[in-house]
This record gives sequence, structure tokens and C-alpha cells, in this order.
Amino acid sequence: MSASPDPQPPPGVVELREDLPLKASSAAGGAASGSAHCAGGPRLILAAFAALSAAITLALLTQIYYGDYEVVPHGSVAASGAECSRAGTGALRAGGRALDAAAAAALCLAVLAPHRTSLDASGALLYWEYRSSRWESPTLAEWGGAEEGAGGAGGARPPRLLAALAALHERYGALPWPQLLQPAIDIARKGFLVSEGLAQAAEARGLAGYVAGQPRTEPALADFLETLQLNTSAELCAAWRCAGSVRTSSAAATRAGSWRVWAAGAGGRHAAAALAAALPPPPATAVPPDDTLTRVVVELQQQAAGVAAWPAGVASGLAVVDPQDTYVALVTGLSTAFGSDGAAVGAAGNAAVDAAGSYGWARDTPRAPLDLAPALLVDEHVCGTRYVIGAESGAALAQSAAAALAGGAPAAAAEGARVALAAGGALAREAGRAAPAPLAAPLAALLPRGAALNASRPYAAVNLIQQRGDALLSHADSRGGGIASRF
Repeated sequence: MSASPDPQPPPGVVELREDLPLKASSAAGGAASGSAHCAGGPRLILAAFAALSAAITLALLTQIYYGDYEVVPHGSVAASGAECSRAGTGALRAGGRALDAAAAAALCLAVLAPHRTSLDASGALLYWEYRSSRWESPTLAEWGGAEEGAGGAGGARPPRLLAALAALHERYGALPWPQLLQPAIDIARKGFLVSEGLAQAAEARGLAGYVAGQPRTEPALADFLETLQLNTSAELCAAWRCAGSVRTSSAAATRAGSWRVWAAGAGGRHAAAALAAALPPPPATAVPPDDTLTRVVVELQQQAAGVAAWPAGVASGLAVVDPQDTYVALVTGLSTAFGSDGAAVGAAGNAAVDAAGSYGWARDTPRAPLDLAPALLVDEHVCGTRYVIGAESGAALAQSAAAALAGGAPAAAAEGARVALAAGGALAREAGRAAPAPLAAPLAALLPRGAALNASRPYAAVNLIQQRGDALLSHADSRGGGIASRF
């Protein structure tokens, strides 16, 4: 089953398949006008030529500094769930901004993928109004996690993800708050098909009622979300005091070759450092493309061997580009599948009540850094390529970004076989996927001799959007079970 039907798109707006590029229409306007005159001679000709030259110069400067004006609305959302990608683009087509789409998709994922995220998930988000503020750094917002401290874990409090999204919506949102909750409510009440990954995670936690390919409803969760439609996000934040729960700052860039990398979350920061070490900035000698991936993995191994607490947990990521070229990379996650308190609530069934007295959600209390890795990658050249990435682990971000920056297509960068990284630097292969070609030979040296390591499920997905000029390419990693939605 799927979410409620998307709002009808404006005339001329067509939703595209994930494998087709999206290009904004260009409009050429201008009318040549002339009038009869009896005098003027060379002076009139020179004056007209000067005015034309000034107009052309002004137009070129405007295009260089502010970009092309988009005549046809466009946008894209790539999330670990097809219904959630469509919920995001539905918000964009209704006139919403990138934050609206990210909120609708993230709430949808809390219903579809409770083994990866929830209403109490911690999160990391990068927000950048590229068209209007490309010379300013993106905004970084983080909440929950081990960094929250003991004070945020005890006592009565609202669900972390809901409180954070309400605070961000109050600042950046355009659509009414109740409208963003509706897709998640519809999916929870009408039902959804349980994915194979969700069924496997539920079996591992001893939770009943999750059968792969069978429908499941979450009426208690729908009821709880409906109560939140009675208030605006500002009213909820006033009651919850949620603004203080979100840690915001100006994101710091890392140079990786000719690229600027902004990465958030504990996993994202490790990935950015590995990319910077593997791709030294110009004019240093360029690293051969077939050696970049190996260098990235080795750098990650060295980092993992040198830190006391390597990021862990499960996550769900998404990427958004809206018609105003505003970018949002968001990853939310839990310390363990279904959260640290998820087993108790799941075992009691849909009518369970958690310790906070709220229906349909359970607490998660991370004790170690969570492996969240949203990122923005920007080519330094004018009108260069940009990537918006919601990666569900730092190792996945580093390897997929290395493939993309070496010239790989977005789909190949997201879907390519990867190795997972555990504490201490141990590598693990993903079952059913061959080792990445650049790592095939070095794997014998990188892995302990005779070791047969397999990465644990769910595998970390990478959902990304590439923008080059006005063309959009988006892809949702099959590891997360999503399909990107664009129009």
C-alpha cells in the first residue's frame, strides 16, 4: 500500500523515472523593436549599441552570479522508501520548500522503516539555499545522539525527530505543518508492505507481526500524529521548548581535490577527513582514479584504529533539491534496530504506551556516536557539479563519494559494491555483492588472512541527487529499498 495521492502537479509538470535526467526548460525572451526616425545618424546608432552592450553585460553577470531562472518547476527527493520520496515531491509540487519535503519524507520513513529510524530518532541535517546564498556556508543542524548528554535522555520529553522537524519547519518551512504529517498518517492507517529488511530486523529483535511482503498498519502511530495536526509547528515548539534541542551552526568545508565537502554527523566527519586525505587539493599530483577508493578505505581504517568509540547504529537517509535550488541532506538514526526501547513497545503491539505516555513511539538512548553521514559536495568550477547526499554510514559516504568524484554516474556511485567498517578498522563484505573492482586485489592485504567477514544487515544505503547546471540526476540506493522521485 502507498501514501495518499500526490497533489495534482501544475500544467506542464511531469514526474520522471529515476533513470532519466531532468532539465529545466530555457526561455529566450526579447523583442526587437524599432521606430521610424528622421534624424540622429551615427550618434543614435552608437547610443543604441552602447545600451545593448550594457544590457548584455548585465544579463551575463546576473547569470554568472545568480544562475538561470527556472521557468518550469522542478525538484527531486531520493529517500529509502518509494512512498517517502513521493511524499517529498508531493510537498514540493504543493508549493513547499526543501525543508517541507525533507520533513514529509522523514516522517514517512519513521512509519515504513522503524528498524532504521523513528519519531525519536537522532539526526544530522545540512541546509543550503544555493541559488541565493552560494557564497555562504550551509547551515548544520544536529539533535539527539550521544552528544546530547545525559540531561536529554531522562524525564518527560517529546520525540526527538518530531521536535527537531518542528523547530526547523518554523524557521525554513512554507507549507502548513499539518500537511507535512498527512502522508505518514495515511501510510500508518491504510497500511504498507513490510520490506524484507524490516522483517529480518524484527525477527532478530524477537518482534512479531512483521512478515515480508505482507501489509501492516500502525493505527496507534497514526492517532498520535493526528493529535499533532491540531497545532502549528510554532505552537508545538513553544510547548516542547524544542528550539534548544537542535544544535545549529555554520557548516565547515573540507577540501578534497577540486571539491568542497560539507559533511555532518560523526560518520560524515570521518568520511570527509578520509576524502581530503585521499584527494589532496590542487596543485598536488592527482590521485589516479583507480587508486582513490583504496586510499579512502585505508584512511578510514587508520581513523577507526585511532578512536575509542567508532560510530555505530542504524540510519535512514534522504536528499532533496527544490525548485529554488535549495539543498537538504538529512540522515536520521537509532542506536540499534527499532531503538533501545523498541523491543518492549513492539512486543506489546500497536496499542503500546511508552514510558513518556505517548502512543506509537518508543525512546532511543544512544550511548555512543551514531553513524550518520549527510553531505554536500560542490565542484569549485563555475556552474560545476553539486551532490546532495543522504548516506547511512560514513564508510558508505566516503566510498560512494570517491566513485562519484572520480567521474562515476550517480546510480553507479550509489549502487556500487562497498565494504563496511567496524570498530578497530575491521572490514566486512556485503553478502551477495562482489568487492569493488579497485579493492579486489588489495582486499587480501586489507583483510586478515583467511578471514571471512560479512557486513551485518541492514546495509547502509546512499541516496543522492546530482545537479550539473540545471540538469538533475537522482538515485535511491536499492539497499534502502527506495526509488527517487522527480518532476
